[in-house]
Amino acid sequence: MKLYADTPVRRVSQLLADLLTVGWVVGWVLVGRLVHKLVSALAVPGEKMDDAGTSLSAKLLEAAGKVDDLPLVKDGIAAPFEGAAKAADQLRAAGEAQVEAVASIAIGLAVAVVAVPVLMWLMVYLPLRLRFIRRATSTQRFLQSGTGADLVALRAMSTQPLHKLVRISDDPVRAWREGDAEVVARLAELELRSVGLSAKRL
Repeated sequence: MKLYADTPVRRVSQLLADLLTVGWVVGWVLVGRLVHKLVSALAVPGEKMDDAGTSLSAKLLEAAGKVDDLPLVKDGIAAPFEGAAKAADQLRAAGEAQVEAVASIAIGLAVAVVAVPVLMWLMVYLPLRLRFIRRATSTQRFLQSGTGADLVALRAMSTQPLHKLVRISDDPVRAWREGDAEVVARLAELELRSVGLSAKRL
């Protein structure tokens, strides 16, 4: 698989583009983590409600138990404490629900902040990158199979713009059929240059 061009300028530009892509992804991941951290801070009041409700409920139930154990005290005297403990449980549940809601929002926002810019860039960059890899790899295989310049020149006639072909020959197809070595070499060089391969591979 041919990942980078042979030509120095194009190879450097591809390396820089890949590094910038990695930096872009890492940068947005860091932004997403920051957003998650900032939004998660909104859960602090809910956590305090949860802790307060849990503590208050435990203390009220403890008080109810102690009141029930007192001599000469009616059995129903603990009911208000138990009712207050249930109210404290509702406070705890509300705090827990708030924490869960904030956690869900924090994750959703963080994913959105990362996914949108990263996916938008990759939708543009990856097709171009994969197109180069596919073309360069297939062309390199043609050369490695021993077909030489002829097949690469034929491919140039099917893929290169007409205005570039006319610069090489007024009738490149006939020149290719007749085996014009100079035209074939120039066509092959044009194709190799367009996919980022060196003409030295011929």
